[in-house]
Amino acid sequence: MKISDLIERLQDIMGEEGDIEVTCTGSTLPDDHGKRGLIVGDVFETTVENLIVRQDDKYEGRKRVRLYL
Repeated sequence: MKISDLIERLQDIMGEEGDIEVTCTGSTLPDDHGKRGLIVGDVFETTVENLIVRQDDKYEGRKRVRLYL
């Protein structure tokens, strides 16, 4: 999702619901755990703590904003 789309959707929700908390699903497992055959249920709900711009080979060198929990 592009930043502009995220902002638009959040503004729509804020207009309907007010300035409510935004949470997301997180996990203590590494990003590639599925590729290594690990099937472990370790998921929780948390808030976003930081937004970091990253660029690496994982996404073909494209920049992205990563939400850190």
